[in-house]
Amino acid sequence: MMVILQEPQQIDQEMFIATMQASQSLHHPWVNPPKTAEAFEAYFLRYQQDNQKSYWVIEEASGALVGVFNLNEIVRGLFQNAFMGYYAVSPHQGKGYMSAGLKLVLKKAFGELGLHRLEANIQPENKASIELVRRNGFRLEGYSSRYLKINEVWCDHERWAITAED
Repeated sequence: MMVILQEPQQIDQEMFIATMQASQSLHHPWVNPPKTAEAFEAYFLRYQQDNQKSYWVIEEASGALVGVFNLNEIVRGLFQNAFMGYYAVSPHQGKGYMSAGLKLVLKKAFGELGLHRLEANIQPENKASIELVRRNGFRLEGYSSRYLKINEVWCDHERWAITAED
């Protein structure tokens, strides 16, 4: 299975929104991706900033959107770090697309972007997400109580990370 990464394109707004709407049951309660034109516009503008990067995972043969990786709050200087969020889309979950996409994201992050560290903060109950990062070389670094507000609730998260040396 071959995948490529593509940065968000405004021209693909309708396809993206439809894909996220069709994936609501997969995403809830873990993430809340853009499902309206207004939310997509905010998402698109956010990832045009220098300290943000979004990559769509595209199945090469069909051109289908199979997942999304977001590198948030890229910090330069002595830290060279970003926080990574991600989600698969229905019906492509569990088929290895996200693992293939993550390998490409790591190459971009540690190569093209010159980062030293990526961190993924994951709710402990999200076993599929934890397994994805664990299989791809991330290590568990700790536990953060009430770390992120998801669906109006402050949720605990496990802190997973990988560095360029890993």
